[in-house]
Amino acid sequence: MGAIITQQELYDLMFTEVQNQTTVLTDDTEGAILDVILGALSVGLSEISRLTLDEFSKTYFDSADGPEVTGGPDDLQTLAVDHFGDEFERPAATKATGVLNFSRPTAVNGACTIPAGTSVSTDKNANGVAQRVTTTAEVVFDSDDLVKNAEAEAEEGGIAGNCEPDTLINLDSTLTDPTIVVTNDDEFSGGEEVQDDAAYRVTIKNLIRSLKGATLAAIQAAAQNVSGVSKATAIENMLTVIEYDEGTEDIAAGAEPFKMPFVNVFVADPNGEASTSLLASVLAAINRVRAAGVKIATVAAEALEIDWAASLTLNPSGPNYAELSIDATRIAESMVDYIADLEVGDDFIRTTARLAILAIWGPDGTNDISEFIINTPIGDVAVAENEKLVPGTVEIT
Repeated sequence: MGAIITQQELYDLMFTEVQNQTTVLTDDTEGAILDVILGALSVGLSEISRLTLDEFSKTYFDSADGPEVTGGPDDLQTLAVDHFGDEFERPAATKATGVLNFSRPTAVNGACTIPAGTSVSTDKNANGVAQRVTTTAEVVFDSDDLVKNAEAEAEEGGIAGNCEPDTLINLDSTLTDPTIVVTNDDEFSGGEEVQDDAAYRVTIKNLIRSLKGATLAAIQAAAQNVSGVSKATAIENMLTVIEYDEGTEDIAAGAEPFKMPFVNVFVADPNGEASTSLLASVLAAINRVRAAGVKIATVAAEALEIDWAASLTLNPSGPNYAELSIDATRIAESMVDYIADLEVGDDFIRTTARLAILAIWGPDGTNDISEFIINTPIGDVAVAENEKLVPGTVEIT
């Protein structure tokens, strides 16, 4: 999209045209009649050009903006909803999810129900604010149970709901068994702020792909748009089956083997794993786009930590030499991002990883690095189709 011509450029163009048409009107000094006329016209035309370009940009997903840019209306959302309906609204902030661990020393108090909506919180921080979560389903202690787990979500959306392990320790709701205590062995994660324009554009494109229906791309796009999903990979399989009599468990007379398609969708949250509730949400989203007769299963990815150590040679002429020669944290963060961006089932290929870092920091990027050598791992790391590589120890040595 071309740049808007400036008001001064418009003024100069019009003055040149006037001179070409007549040699009499040549006085463009400030306050002269020609200066007044051309000044008013150039201001008006410049405003019309700017307004036209602004309105035109709102008709494309890559150039329409949200409130963070416009300071007012969400033009990007308006464009998406106008074209495709309310399902294309900008996703709201998502709530962190995790598992609470309820336990008691004895079962002397008998059966106890932990209702859905039971509130648990952390201790208050230095600002007097506690993080709070609530259980999403009823959990029942039978008369002899000592330990029960319950899935829960943050009361508020956004990153503020992400909780560290062993911090959710205050049971704010009253239970019939006062000896029950609570904690969270693992972190609560997945809380994200309202999508910014860049993330929202990705969501819109995934939703458009899902409109195709039944294709692997549509299935995968539908899964990736579920709140809490970081990565989703759909893999099609063909299973050889044959008809048989369920009553006798014998192959049916005259039956012939045939191929039946099915799809596994491997799902990973930011930790490289997926809870039962997240898998159920993904399956519900997929069922809206899958083809009739095609079986689809959602499978939790398995997180596989990978340590990555590298050494490098800095370019003394690089723009960030002074900083990076003291602290190369930003380069290590790019390495972490590279691992996090790998899809479920993606291998770690040393050559590809090296080139990816050089593309950011090397001669074709900021030109801060002249050489980047991977020391760990010593070879490529192959993963299974259900495994998701996640960053372990990542460092510049």
